[in-house]
Amino acid sequence: MKKIRIIIVSVLAITLWSACENDGFYYQDEPRVRLKGPYEWALNTDSLEFSFASSPSTVTKQEMLMTLHVMGNPVNKDRVANLELVSAQSTATSSQYSIPLQVTVPANQLTVNFTVDLLRTVELQDKTVRLYIKLAESADFKTGVVEQDHFLFKWNDVLSKPKNWETELKSVFGEYSLVKYRFMIDILDTATFSSETMSWAELNNYKIKMRNALTAYNEAHPTEPLKDENGQLVSF
Repeated sequence: MKKIRIIIVSVLAITLWSACENDGFYYQDEPRVRLKGPYEWALNTDSLEFSFASSPSTVTKQEMLMTLHVMGNPVNKDRVANLELVSAQSTATSSQYSIPLQVTVPANQLTVNFTVDLLRTVELQDKTVRLYIKLAESADFKTGVVEQDHFLFKWNDVLSKPKNWETELKSVFGEYSLVKYRFMIDILDTATFSSETMSWAELNNYKIKMRNALTAYNEAHPTEPLKDENGQLVSF
C-alpha cells in the first residue's frame, strides 16, 4: 500500500508540474491572450495613473510598455492579436495617445512587448483623460481571462502648488503662480524643492539661475515679458 501511495503522489506531482508549465496556467484550450501593464506604474493592477506636470515642457510623450502574454503553446509562425478602444469608457482624443490596434507575436514566442504612447496636450492642464483598451478576438487568438483582457490609462498635466511653498519656498522664490512654477520646472528640470533635502546654498543657487533665465526670456521677448496667469509680471 505504501508503494502504491508513493506512485500515486508522484504521478499527481508530475501532472501538476506539466499543467503549470504553460504560462502559469493549466491550459489545453484554443490559443488566447492576456494583457499586463508596466509594473512600475500599474503594480500588477489593470490600470495606471500618470501626470506630465512635474516634467519639463519639452517632454511631450510618455511611453508605457505593455506585455501581451499567450495562453497556449508556441507555434512556428507569426500570430496577430487585436486590440480595440472602448469609446464608452474613454475620454482621451486621438491627439492624446498612440496605440497599435494589432500586435504581432513572433514565431515560437509566448510573450511580446508593445508601447502605448500617452501624449501631452494643452487640454491636459485642466483635466484628466482616460483611455480604455480591450483585447479582441483575431484569426489567431481568442481573449483570455476577464481580469486581464483590458487596461485603463488615466493621465493629465495638472500642476498643483507645492505644500511647502508658503512655509519654505516663498522666502526664496517669491509669490507662487502656476506660470512661475512651470518655468522653474522647465529651467531646473525638477519639480521638487525642499529645505529638508537641499541646503540654503542650493536653494539660493536655484534662485540665481531662475533670475538669469527670466532675464534671458524677457530680453528675447521684449514686447511679451513673462506674466503669470493673473497678468502679473513674474519675478524671483
